[in-house]
Amino acid sequence: MAAISLSSPVSVLYGIGPSAADHLAKLEINTVYDLITFLPWRYNDWTTVGRVSTCEGGNEASLYLTVLTTPSVNIRSRAKPLSFMAGDDTGRIKLMFFNSPYLANKFAVGDRCFVHGELTYFAGTPQMVNPYIEKADKVSSSELVRPVYHLTAGITSRQLSRWIKTALDLCGNELKCCIPDEVMKRENFVPMHEAYRRVHFPETLDDASAARRQIAFEELILLGVGMKLYNRGTSVKEVAEQVVPESGSELAKDVAVRWKKIVEGLGFTLTGDQRKAIIDIQKDMMTTVPMNRLVQGDVGSGKTAVAILAMAMTALMGKQSVMLAPTSVLARQHYDNACRILNGSGINVVLLLGKTKASVKKEIKEKLKDGEASVIIGTHALLTDDIDFADLALVIADEQHRFGVKQREKLLIKKDLESGVNSVHNLVMTATPIPRTLAMVLYGDMKTSVIREKPAGRQAITTWFAASKESTDTRDALISMLESGQQAYIVCARIDENEDELSDDSIIGNEGSDEKEITSVIQMKQKLDESGISARFPSAVLYGSMNEQTKLDTMEKFLSGEIKILISTTVIEVGVDNPRANIMIIMDADRFGLSTLHQLRGRIGRGKEKSYCILVSESKSELALTRMRLMCESQDGFELAQKDLEIRGPGDFFGTRQHGIPTLRAANLYTDLPIASEACDAVNALLEKGGSEAETLERNIEEMFELRFGSKMGVL
Repeated sequence: MAAISLSSPVSVLYGIGPSAADHLAKLEINTVYDLITFLPWRYNDWTTVGRVSTCEGGNEASLYLTVLTTPSVNIRSRAKPLSFMAGDDTGRIKLMFFNSPYLANKFAVGDRCFVHGELTYFAGTPQMVNPYIEKADKVSSSELVRPVYHLTAGITSRQLSRWIKTALDLCGNELKCCIPDEVMKRENFVPMHEAYRRVHFPETLDDASAARRQIAFEELILLGVGMKLYNRGTSVKEVAEQVVPESGSELAKDVAVRWKKIVEGLGFTLTGDQRKAIIDIQKDMMTTVPMNRLVQGDVGSGKTAVAILAMAMTALMGKQSVMLAPTSVLARQHYDNACRILNGSGINVVLLLGKTKASVKKEIKEKLKDGEASVIIGTHALLTDDIDFADLALVIADEQHRFGVKQREKLLIKKDLESGVNSVHNLVMTATPIPRTLAMVLYGDMKTSVIREKPAGRQAITTWFAASKESTDTRDALISMLESGQQAYIVCARIDENEDELSDDSIIGNEGSDEKEITSVIQMKQKLDESGISARFPSAVLYGSMNEQTKLDTMEKFLSGEIKILISTTVIEVGVDNPRANIMIIMDADRFGLSTLHQLRGRIGRGKEKSYCILVSESKSELALTRMRLMCESQDGFELAQKDLEIRGPGDFFGTRQHGIPTLRAANLYTDLPIASEACDAVNALLEKGGSEAETLERNIEEMFELRFGSKMGVL
């Protein structure tokens, strides 16, 4: 039998068969390492032991008792529970167990036992039904602080604890330390295998808290420094060719003239932030080190224009650029904008989608290979192995979290390079404003350009809150806007009453609302049809799992004005731009985080008309009402993103599937940001200093990063 290691599939452990392995996979537990690092989300503290006489009905209690009567089954009861009396020197209690006949042979009169359960009274007699029970001499202090895990059907916390103990016993010593020695001593940290043992099997809650802090420290190092090291092998070598001609040459003069013509023909004036971002990109692209830059900006701040100008800059140098968009709808919109901005420049723009006709796709691929096409916009269709470029110099990922690192490497590494290092400039755009320290953790050593200014002429959006779905004010506002010639979005959290939009990880947990009361896209369409509104103002639905061509046709009809009301899931969150759509109604708005609500609201207010956003929620949750109030008070995406981090509590600020970043298991990306800064600074300082400890630490971080995050880097 092969040796078991941290990277072994979890099914190699005793007791984990094919069925259990399938259940664990739903929890993202695939390897032995995944199992060890799957942490409890809370603990049951049974360490305070009471006395029978002091226990109150309706409360849980931990008791050491002596068995007073022989366990027996009540044969007159249809349920046939097993029961017996137990007590201490202050009183007696009846213990009753259903479906546990084996206990009759386990306990006898006089045995000492530990019991934990809820105390109730029946006919004046205190009792516990189905409590936890074990012989006193078999209960250690490490079993009285009991971990509780997030579970899936078919798995219990007790099973997880048993498997985790086995995994730690077999492979715990393989866990490498990723924290500098100086920090380990200063923080009184313990070896990593001991930290994981304490977080899973603590003797006190303080032990669990200290262990979790150490693991959070390590996790943030793995994400921050580990990501930097992971990208280093493919992005920091000086192998890129210069894309800017020598100053003063005829080519440079021609490029300057064409560039000026493109900028002057934009039809709008660039904001200061846009100009600064473009200058940052120009400077990066003038070096022989491939650019690695993040452009983050609020909704409607003009990131797309910056990206298209960066592509124009590359094309003027005689090279090619690619823009990856997460959806075909957004790719088509980027293509239309690029064609408009670059019209008359002599730059050839092409669009490649998964559903592009085979004959057209073949023609486009030939243009990419011979260099005829220099600005290429598309979706995941651009990541296939059968696409060759004549001279690709720039890759732009719009909302890069939708694309795995491994996928983008297909474009960032030129095929003729044997070294496997990045020779292509990398520009990432995100409409999710990210606090600086958080950006450092998530994006490693990427340089950052921030666009906060809004283009001139953008109207402020008035945001209202409606506490009832039957509000006549909401209906009247919708009809009034439609009658004035405007168009409308209505956003819902579900496709139909049984199905969430699978890609909508912006949807957050239920906070007091009845799941059945969530208004779906299909229900809203039926409601508009039945009310006669659709007869006056044509409506249509849009959601991510629709047929691609149907989605494109629907969006084209909406953009042309043929469709007046678009009823959608959050598939419209990123990028959809219709200047005639100036009212948005978000149903069950309590189901979305602040950042998502702000992104959705950013789809309106793109023309010269006054715009309105109505947040509809019948939730009475204080947290939900706080989000509604903040949305009504602020239109600053950076401020709202910070508030979103604060009020989301534990968990991933982004939403796991939506952003392609695995959920952190110990660290909290808001509360632990000071730890993130401290941890990454300490490691980076040591790595820069060099020496044997730095070499060991670097190897450890790379190894643990691969185990923790490596397999997730290539997924969407």
